[in-house]
Amino acid sequence: MRTLLDGRRVVAASAAGSPDVNLFPQDLISRVEVVTGGASAAYGSDAVAGVVNFILDKDFTGLRARVQAGVSDLGDGPSQQAALTFGSSLFNDSAHLLLSAEYRRTGEIHAPGQRPWADAAYAIIVNPTGSPARLIAPSVASNASFGGLIVGGPLNNTQFLPGGVSTPFRLGTAVTATTMIGGDGAPTQFGFTAGLESYNIFGRLTGELASGLSVFAEGSAARSTSSYDLARPSQTAGTAYTIFNDNAFLPNDIRTRLAAAGATSFRLARVNRDFGYARVDGRSDTWRVTAGFEWKINGNWEAEGYYAHGSNDYRVETYNNTIYRRLFAAADAVVNPANNQIVCRSTLQGFDPGCVPINLFGEGSPSQAALSWINGSAVQLLKLKQDVASLTLRGGLFDVPSGRVQLAAGVEYRRESANQTSDELSQTVISNVGIRGLPASFVGQRGSFYLSNPQPLQGSYDVKEGFIELEAPLLKDSPIAHSLTVNGAIRAIDYSTVGTLTAWKVGGSYEPFESLRFRATRSRDIRAANVSELFTGPVSIQGTVLYNNASTAFIGRRSGNPNLQPERADTITAGAVFRPTFLRGFNLSVDYYDIKLSGAIAQLTPQQTIDQCNSGFTPACAQITNPGQLTLQIPTLNLSSIKTRGVDLEALYGFDLGGGNVRLRTILTYLDKYETTLPGTAPIDRAGDIGTQGTPRWSGTLSINYVAQPFDLFVQQRYIGSGKIDTTAAPGTFASNHVDPVWYTDVTARFNIPGANGNAQFFATVNNLFDRDPPIVPTIPYGGYRSTNFALYDVIGRYFTAGFQAKF
Repeated sequence: MRTLLDGRRVVAASAAGSPDVNLFPQDLISRVEVVTGGASAAYGSDAVAGVVNFILDKDFTGLRARVQAGVSDLGDGPSQQAALTFGSSLFNDSAHLLLSAEYRRTGEIHAPGQRPWADAAYAIIVNPTGSPARLIAPSVASNASFGGLIVGGPLNNTQFLPGGVSTPFRLGTAVTATTMIGGDGAPTQFGFTAGLESYNIFGRLTGELASGLSVFAEGSAARSTSSYDLARPSQTAGTAYTIFNDNAFLPNDIRTRLAAAGATSFRLARVNRDFGYARVDGRSDTWRVTAGFEWKINGNWEAEGYYAHGSNDYRVETYNNTIYRRLFAAADAVVNPANNQIVCRSTLQGFDPGCVPINLFGEGSPSQAALSWINGSAVQLLKLKQDVASLTLRGGLFDVPSGRVQLAAGVEYRRESANQTSDELSQTVISNVGIRGLPASFVGQRGSFYLSNPQPLQGSYDVKEGFIELEAPLLKDSPIAHSLTVNGAIRAIDYSTVGTLTAWKVGGSYEPFESLRFRATRSRDIRAANVSELFTGPVSIQGTVLYNNASTAFIGRRSGNPNLQPERADTITAGAVFRPTFLRGFNLSVDYYDIKLSGAIAQLTPQQTIDQCNSGFTPACAQITNPGQLTLQIPTLNLSSIKTRGVDLEALYGFDLGGGNVRLRTILTYLDKYETTLPGTAPIDRAGDIGTQGTPRWSGTLSINYVAQPFDLFVQQRYIGSGKIDTTAAPGTFASNHVDPVWYTDVTARFNIPGANGNAQFFATVNNLFDRDPPIVPTIPYGGYRSTNFALYDVIGRYFTAGFQAKF
């Protein structure tokens, strides 16, 4: 969905192409308008799925302060927020000034801590014994160890303990070529949640120049930072180390056994826990200025226009990030015959100056000097710019018996640009000249690091738009209708990248009587690719997928595509609003939507690339190679058609009770279909898919708010419906493919200080009051499995927040 602030576009806060709503002035937001589908003609291009429009309280007057802090029930994930908002009329009410400053911070959670469901390392693995075909199990580990495991050859299944002590490797259960349950294998590990911190300031000045004519200028600046543990490097399967018999750190007993077997080398699978996590530090600096006018002409027509310029400087550093050539050069440690010192063999050949040899035998054996040499930082510097100019005219054309025909027309110009630079090593092609043991799959790869390897990009496009919208009342207070109104809009959109396209909408509203209103729209919506989707260079990823019925490590590259075509969505919405006169305070709205999107711009996930190839999607097969190491290319493509339909319901009811007021509210969403179709393959419906897509059929909230001064109590139930781990799984794939529903209870209590007229308040909130754990639904967000879907469920647990706010 497209995100707007007061109906105006906002520059993206990252390469993903969307603004960060956390950087909007939160304490000035008066309401949020959500339009599902059918929004491109009225709101502008790219609103294929609809629009979320944040409306500010531009008339706020006074001084408001808010502070709050929170922490989880386990004492981690601390948070702090503070906000100060000021509004005042100036020059005898001919001008109005708004100022806002906000700060927020959420502490990083590095490890699951006392969350057994997360620490158990659940994953989905192939069942080597038959039925069911796949197992969902805890303590899933790779066929590698933290100190190194010899795989294959005469010394197979010999592992190294701390200090280089060798011992037989204890296999677990359900052993395959790459995974097992339990045993001495090393589980995949990730950081838990990210740390976030942001500062933002906002200001707006409105002034009336003449009767009916006002101008405004507003500006904002924000900095947002994030940091998190990404993953630990591991060398397994096709990327395992090759250890030669002249390795200077090789324990003597292994050297002797190797010689006795007549072998000159072996392969060492190692999950490098002692290297530490590769970490990400991100920083986003965003600023935006907007100036415009609003002009009321003769009481019947209004004109408004604005110009906005936004800029974002986005910096991401992935540090403690292993440099592959250095790692394998350091792993081939030998004794220098000239001085009996341990050196990297490649330095004897005149390569890799400064190389520090690394001891890989046993966890904790690598020296800090070696770790410092093999690790570095991949740095991405992205600058995004947006310029928008818009002019709109609206008013009444002429009168008809049932009212006035209304017209809105306008033009808009927009330019988006991106310029990205990166560090030298991320752009370097890996070479094996002068080095032994470097896996063939790395040779010729652009990008020296284990993760990220951002590439330079530069690109821009502009968009010219013009629209006309009409609304005509056909009936008013007639015997057959309290009112009947039709409307339509058409927008011509000229992209510099793909040419001229047309978005349109027709709709109507019918009230048979005053308490009931029906509404419906039919629209064609357009979205062209953004600068990131068009111009991003290859970025490195690694992880594990199910390939040929086995958990298999892969290396891959994600990239943009300058040849992307626009998405087109055909949308039908229909709904009703019921406000019965016999039940004062009750309001019910029900809306149906049906969206058919063609040419969807997206990237397959690594697992989807494998699955779609297996389903016969030839373009996915073309992205897969396996020259001893599974390698995936994952470009951005016009992948598929998407068909989605569902129903949104909202019910409100307020009434007086016991000297106070009760307000009940229900928001319920039903997803009937979320079907994707790739060329040459059968449709796949992911409605109700919890593990792969995170799209439950049913979700919603139920809340009750009771206010009896000076107390205010709010209780909310959040509901995530049941579903399947994988809606495409055939019978017999899992012992149970069912995921239970989840209810979360949140409670907020407020106390209004007597005598302050409701303008000073203490408040406290407990989210996930009953500390409900998420269901076990192993998912692969990146690199490997996590025990549940972090994007869908509450993973932190019970969380306490308390604060104070006041208005003066």
